[in-house]
Amino acid sequence: METKIYTITDPEKDHDKIAEAAEILRNGGLVAFPTDTVYAVGASLNDEAAIDKLFEVKQRPKDNPVSVLVARDLDIHLVIDITAPNNQFMSRFVENFWPGPLTIVMPRIKGRVPSNVTGGGENVGVRQPDDPIAQALIDEAGMPLAAPSANISGHPSPTTGQHVIDELNGKIDMILVGPDCKTGIESTIVDLSGEYPVVVRPGTVTRDQLQEVIPKRVLEVPREDSL
Repeated sequence: METKIYTITDPEKDHDKIAEAAEILRNGGLVAFPTDTVYAVGASLNDEAAIDKLFEVKQRPKDNPVSVLVARDLDIHLVIDITAPNNQFMSRFVENFWPGPLTIVMPRIKGRVPSNVTGGGENVGVRQPDDPIAQALIDEAGMPLAAPSANISGHPSPTTGQHVIDELNGKIDMILVGPDCKTGIESTIVDLSGEYPVVVRPGTVTRDQLQEVIPKRVLEVPREDSL
């Protein structure tokens, strides 16, 4: 496969490149792009075959879920069941930490979030990245994206465009190269599907910061797998 590689200096000035990448996503292709944490590789949330391809390219176990990236707060209504318990905590976390390096796990909306995104589970992790290229791409695509880190599973997560080229050139349709990622580590993951909020992967948003904005006790149970 020939991978198109575009450098994006400004999403508005380079809108034609963003639009081409969005069209690839709508047609079932895979596109890598920068976020505020690490580079991601995305597939349309509406295309189960593209998501399967995403797992194949990354050599990712099918039972290891991937996160969903949204461009706006309102897009979570397309992904997360906001009638679920603890949705008030979700609202507080979104208000205080989005856009940014926090992934929120809650029950998925069946029929809108394919089971291959969640590894066959009932919950989905959702994040709004604080990166203009990522936001412009998701917005132009017109849908949330299933988007894990843009690397082969088990390899270090990429923080520069060159890292992605080294990993995925010839394996996906397009790579959008932007600035190096601001944070350089994966997002914090907080699971709101149970009685208590649980930090299941630590990151730059800390348990103490989460605790400051909600009255319920926030627990922390780190795990090694990444979304």
